[in-house]
Amino acid sequence: MCRKPKLGLAFGAGGARGIAHVGVLKVLQREGIPIDLIVGTSIGALVGAAYAVNPDAFALERRVSEVLEPHTKEKTRLRLLERSYWDVDFKPDFFHRLARTVQKEMFLNLALFRSAVLTEHDLRASVEAFVPDIAIEDTRIPFFSTATDLLSGRPVVLKHGPLIRAVMASCAVPGFMPSVEWEGTVLVDGGLIDVLPAIPAKENGADVVVGVDVGLILRRNHPVEDGIDAIHRATEIMNYYLSTAGRINAEVVIEPVVRNFGWTDFFAFKELIRQGEIAAELKIAEIKEIVKPRFRNSVHRWSRKMIGKRTKNRRTQ
Repeated sequence: MCRKPKLGLAFGAGGARGIAHVGVLKVLQREGIPIDLIVGTSIGALVGAAYAVNPDAFALERRVSEVLEPHTKEKTRLRLLERSYWDVDFKPDFFHRLARTVQKEMFLNLALFRSAVLTEHDLRASVEAFVPDIAIEDTRIPFFSTATDLLSGRPVVLKHGPLIRAVMASCAVPGFMPSVEWEGTVLVDGGLIDVLPAIPAKENGADVVVGVDVGLILRRNHPVEDGIDAIHRATEIMNYYLSTAGRINAEVVIEPVVRNFGWTDFFAFKELIRQGEIAAELKIAEIKEIVKPRFRNSVHRWSRKMIGKRTKNRRTQ
């Protein structure tokens, strides 16, 4: 009897574009694809942790909508990030250039006199909106988040300890969100080293990895105007090529068409989720073929369960 392959999800980094992970989960759940473990980086850690705690993609979609509805505290925090991010909707006229200059100056002032745009309280509250205060080990689906040790420069995979702080560490984009102290290390965004965590998924037990890449493309439609633009652009290029290792080590790569969305376009969540669904549907046949023995067995178990229920109901009539 051949061993059933373990399926792992690798949810990549990408800021607001990572909301597309929710759409991918909706399709996998609807199609009955068994998930054995989840590894998430940055926004992928937030979505992955939320689903690992409560494997209901439709409930998660409703929660995203609730959090991003008008007049919530979480929305106010995200608006602050949005105002700090200048590389969206570029237009060459004077007023838009002036607005970008003001945004950059605001970001520099915050970065110089504070550790980040958001406080630790803000970051924790944003994560708590989706993730309960439990240990990583207590999720219903095994879950791991990745982060970067700011002192040693090494990648870190968080496997135990407080789930909320593990997600905070993975999401902590330097300059925008504060670093997280963890067992003698100082942790920041896992996407600095590993944009698509397929290798950690393999190292932690996955035989088959489905990666979800919500990263960037290299093409740029507007000029690099100053040093801040150059640093930002260099980071984009770095992240693009860092995703290569993850793509190579994933058996299936799902690519939602979200690259035209900005890093802070959280309020486009409905379209981002829809793009995740579309991309997953294009790959669902390939995923089923890879996990066919397990998928067939799960379907058979479901069929037997339903037949048993019908028989029991007939006997009681």
